[in-house]
Amino acid sequence: MEKSVPEIFFNRYKNLDVEVMNFTQLSEKINQSGIHNPLTPHRIQFYFILIVTKNTYTHFVDFKSYELSEGSAIFVSKNQVHNFTPELKNAEGFCLVFSSLFIEHYYFTSNSINLNRLFNYHIETPVIHDNSNIKNGIIDLAHHMYDEYSIPNEFAKSEILQPLLHILLLKAERTKQVKGSTKIHWLEIFSSFKNLLEQEYVNTRNSRLYATKLLISYKFLNDVVKELTGKTVKAFIDDYVIIEIKRFLVSTSLSVKEISYKTGFEEPTNMIKFFKKNTNTTPLHFRQDN
Repeated sequence: MEKSVPEIFFNRYKNLDVEVMNFTQLSEKINQSGIHNPLTPHRIQFYFILIVTKNTYTHFVDFKSYELSEGSAIFVSKNQVHNFTPELKNAEGFCLVFSSLFIEHYYFTSNSINLNRLFNYHIETPVIHDNSNIKNGIIDLAHHMYDEYSIPNEFAKSEILQPLLHILLLKAERTKQVKGSTKIHWLEIFSSFKNLLEQEYVNTRNSRLYATKLLISYKFLNDVVKELTGKTVKAFIDDYVIIEIKRFLVSTSLSVKEISYKTGFEEPTNMIKFFKKNTNTTPLHFRQDN
């Protein structure tokens, strides 16, 4: 029987699009999970933030480990594959979980303020370190959200939690914007390209075709992608496909042949050559090592 990575959806509770837990509650929820093992890789169909307020914690997202310490926050995006680690029980902090509908609604917060960097893991580290969280009030907001979420009075709870989360996201985005001065228009073009790639990569890896679909020149798209990622459009597309292949290899029991077809290759030998060229290992060796 085919074993697939668990795909976890947002569980709307009491008509709320936001869930707030401290790490103790999160650990209990992980231990009681009967649908899947959160300590093993699973793909999420929502967004969440982990904010560490005491000690340290290591989290895995898309085959990378991220060390979090007091004052660190990690932002995990929809469709990413991640897993918790047992270290969670030794740290303190908050977990904010919210639906994709929420982030899609607030992605364009006004005509001039966009969440372009925060969950854009292709061009930004998903972690904010140092004391920036404390200085700009993110931890205080998380405390406030937790208190509001925990009170038994349900009156206007959603109406209060949503703007608090909105402000938290904007403060986090501001931290990212301070560190980078890329033109907003270029970030928007890159986001459109990334979204199109997610939909079409199985059908085409032709970089010029993506420029055509976006109604811009190939040179301009290449300039944008290179400015933001340090890679050409072609290299970025190849890296994106490699990540998808790795996700299938690590979190499913699909054969290499089946994965080849699912990721847009007509012949398995072509996928194997492509994977080895970009990773210096074969798909089977990567699966065994991980």
